[in-house]
Amino acid sequence: MKSIVHAAVACALAVAAGGAAAQYATIEEAATVTGDNVTRFESESVMRQGDTRRFDVTVAWRDGFVRPEGAPPRKIVRYLVKCGPKEIALSSVMLFGPGGETTKMYGIAPGGWEFAPVAGGTPEAQWLEKACSAAL
Repeated sequence: MKSIVHAAVACALAVAAGGAAAQYATIEEAATVTGDNVTRFESESVMRQGDTRRFDVTVAWRDGFVRPEGAPPRKIVRYLVKCGPKEIALSSVMLFGPGGETTKMYGIAPGGWEFAPVAGGTPEAQWLEKACSAAL
């Protein structure tokens, strides 16, 4: 009987946590950064991953009052870059709740990444430059 109660509580918590997470249709939608967001390139996250480098960008709301209902207060977006051809690909997105707990994760299976050229003068170009110039 005790394990049934624990299972019921675990299910209720999973449903509650899932309901609190913003419902994005795609990983690209979850990774979107708007003018109401601030970003921080996480320099300690830069790592070599085969012939690519990976890094994380933390995304938060510039002002908590403009955060839409149900939107995560913070998310971490992971990118992969190819330094030679200056290409970037989205790898994963982690969404966090108000208490800092992970509420949802999106990811692209290894080998499924779609690398694209980075346009100059964009935040992505700055992040690529930082990741590629990092001493590893």
